[in-house]
Amino acid sequence: MAKILFVQNVPFEFMGPMYLSALLKKHGHECRLVIVSEEADYLGRVAAFDPDLIAFSTMTGPHKWVLETAATIKRSLNRPVILGGPHPTFFPEVIYEPSVDMICVGEGEFAALELADNLDRGRDISAIQNLWIKRDGKIFKNGLRPLTEDLDVLPFPDRSLYDGCRILRSVPAMKFLTGRGCPHRCAFCFNHSYNELYRGLGRAVRKRNIDHLIAEIRETARAYHLELVRFPDDSFTGHRAWLLEFLGRYKDEIGLPFTGLARANELDEDVVAALKASGCLNVFFGVETGNEDLRNRVLKKNLTNGQLTEAARLLRRYGVRFGTYNMFGLPGETLAMAFETIRLNHRLGPDYTINNMFQPYPRTEIVDYAVEQGFLDARSEYLETMNEGSLMTLADIGRITNLCRFAQTAVRHPRWLPIIKMLIKLPPNRAFKLIYDATSAPAMKSNLNLSWLNVVRWGLRLRKIT
Repeated sequence: MAKILFVQNVPFEFMGPMYLSALLKKHGHECRLVIVSEEADYLGRVAAFDPDLIAFSTMTGPHKWVLETAATIKRSLNRPVILGGPHPTFFPEVIYEPSVDMICVGEGEFAALELADNLDRGRDISAIQNLWIKRDGKIFKNGLRPLTEDLDVLPFPDRSLYDGCRILRSVPAMKFLTGRGCPHRCAFCFNHSYNELYRGLGRAVRKRNIDHLIAEIRETARAYHLELVRFPDDSFTGHRAWLLEFLGRYKDEIGLPFTGLARANELDEDVVAALKASGCLNVFFGVETGNEDLRNRVLKKNLTNGQLTEAARLLRRYGVRFGTYNMFGLPGETLAMAFETIRLNHRLGPDYTINNMFQPYPRTEIVDYAVEQGFLDARSEYLETMNEGSLMTLADIGRITNLCRFAQTAVRHPRWLPIIKMLIKLPPNRAFKLIYDATSAPAMKSNLNLSWLNVVRWGLRLRKIT
């Protein structure tokens, strides 16, 4: 039996570690989790478990914390460290960091199982597909195994991994993946690069068998105090026939309120009516920007204002609450364009808006464009969080940053626009960030079904972390 310890810093349930833990436990291995921000002595917890392998799942930006924490742990307990998730997948050179012994590129379940089995049996680990292994100054760079096309071969995610986190277990909402992959090619996202990475190695977009998914939700609802189901898939509404069949069965067999992510052009009348009938509490979809040229030429979203408007009309008609995702400080964006985002959202009439500063993730298509056009220095460092500020070189970036802070207020209370237009002339400051945090809380509460007390607790915890 190999002992694997997952380490993270935020009190969120991440699907990756839960899927890995489920498969590893099924085959006799032991898995535990430490949330560093929740532990007075996390190094003591690590040492007490005495793991054979320490695992981090990380995106770009938070990887800085991961590398620092991995180094701290290795000074205390010299055990091999593996990184998985988007950052090592697209930046495999992170293997050269002193605190990293191995990385997983792409999907990790069966690579992790082979690794755990080999560690347990004392076998060589240098040739495991999807893994890069550092040993004696040499890097073994292994190729990818095919994608797991039949997602039903994977056991249900191991939600017990997070049972020790009181704040999470006080939230009566849990996430369920209905599939994997996204067919779209938005320039700001890694999905199209991921699809290229796996070209010839299986279908990138996969949906689960409805029976299997229903069984998981039912089993989880029995084990936990579940009041809200969340579907965070990139393309929950993307497979129309699957979706309509699933929603009909969900209504009869589960019946709990749920939330999901949608794409505006996939929300036709039949889909919206089915969402309402099956108990959809709210959906969120991306607007990104109110400027069509910026959205489609630069972001490659392939979505018109008319399609956004029609989706909003249908959702309002059927009484489904909805929220929008918006970005500010995009390459080439002017202050006038940023105000187009405010005006379009006001016309759409969302119940919530989630507004973030654009984060230029390297090796995405939009970053290449931003560098070529002189909007971004190619040597720029990553920001830790999306609302830490902006790395973009834009004439009005200070005012655009401030407008992002006031966007929720501006959309819901347009009569305040004259005051907001005056305030955003001031330098970005902590007071405006506090206003942003306060006005963003309703969207967070709705999406997670949190009590207001937990919204405050979670917000304070995340402020401390980031």
